[in-house]
Amino acid sequence: MGAERSHSAGMIICAISAITGLFFTIGVLKKSYMALALPVMAGTLGALYIAFWIGRALITTPIEPPSDD
Repeated sequence: MGAERSHSAGMIICAISAITGLFFTIGVLKKSYMALALPVMAGTLGALYIAFWIGRALITTPIEPPSDD
C-alpha cells in the first residue's frame, strides 16, 4: 500500500507543477509582473525557511563532550 500512496502523491505533485507552469507561462505572455513576483517571492521565502531550519537544528543539537579514551 505504501508504493501506491507514493505513486498517487507523485501524480498529484506532477499535476500541480504542470498547472502552475501553465499559469506562469500565460502570466508572462500577458506581461503580468505578478506572474514573476509570486514565484520569486516563494523561492526566496523557501530558501529563508531552509536557512532558518538549519540554524534551528544547529542551536537545538546537544553538544556532547569528547570521550576520554
